[in-house]
Amino acid sequence: MFLIKLNFNIMKKMKHILFSISVLSILFSCTKQIDFTADQIQEKIVVNSLFTEDSLWNAHISHSRSVLDNSPHNFLDNATVSVFDESNNLVTTLDHVSDGFYQSSSATPIANETYRLEVDAPGYSSVSASNAIPTQVPIVNVDTVSSFNSEGDPILLVSMNFTDPPGVSNYYMIEMQYIYDMSQWGWGEDEERGRLEISCSDPNIETVNSFSFLGEDNAYNYLLLKDDQFDGQNYTLEFYVINWAEFKDEDLEGEIRLMNTSEEFYNYRKSYEIYENAINNPFSQPVQVFSNIVGGMGVFAGGTLNVWPVIF
Repeated sequence: MFLIKLNFNIMKKMKHILFSISVLSILFSCTKQIDFTADQIQEKIVVNSLFTEDSLWNAHISHSRSVLDNSPHNFLDNATVSVFDESNNLVTTLDHVSDGFYQSSSATPIANETYRLEVDAPGYSSVSASNAIPTQVPIVNVDTVSSFNSEGDPILLVSMNFTDPPGVSNYYMIEMQYIYDMSQWGWGEDEERGRLEISCSDPNIETVNSFSFLGEDNAYNYLLLKDDQFDGQNYTLEFYVINWAEFKDEDLEGEIRLMNTSEEFYNYRKSYEIYENAINNPFSQPVQVFSNIVGGMGVFAGGTLNVWPVIF
């Protein structure tokens, strides 16, 4: 199952923004006083769910907070989470696992099918959203070569090739992961995964999630790009692993992960990164994080994953 970490602390950070705005209004207003109470803000259900083909349905359900809410968590563990198909037939209901995470017992999504998610919880207005899993885009080939950057540090050059489906807008998310086999250390049979920091200068990638890492200004944890400039073409994406020196002598495996996502997921990730960049800048314009949840907040979006194994 494709796992992706979605930050569920958006509302906690928005709490500080709303509080700052309230303080500034009091300090600089000389014409009218506005009385504010927490009761004036209605809390909403927040949904975060990315569903992929052949994986169990899963969702994280929480609620927005008022500026005066100091509760230790905001997840909902008493929600009713239901999935319906295009004919309004119930596909499955999701069971609460822990800390607001819900999962289906056996049902899995099917590609090119549109699904509707409905969430009900006591004390909140019901929310819903619809989305579909796009067509899978296989990786055609991957080449890796050990090299050095301008500072003489080891890097791993990666060239990934895939064929973009023609006549339809496609939205991609690419990441590279390392995989530790924990059993070799006697720590059970689990594996530990993590993203590798990569550098990419492809003109088609989004730069909203770039950061500085080990002297590289165009570092990324993952890449976002859409096919506006290469619709229907065989496309080669080149990037390199920045901190290759930490991994090149380890007995590790890795994966290059190409995900063809829905437009809604792409817009959510892009707007969230812009929000993250603006949150600590007092001179930034307000940023609205994209949501396709009717009556609530968050995202319900589909994607297909293709994986290429890499031996380090």
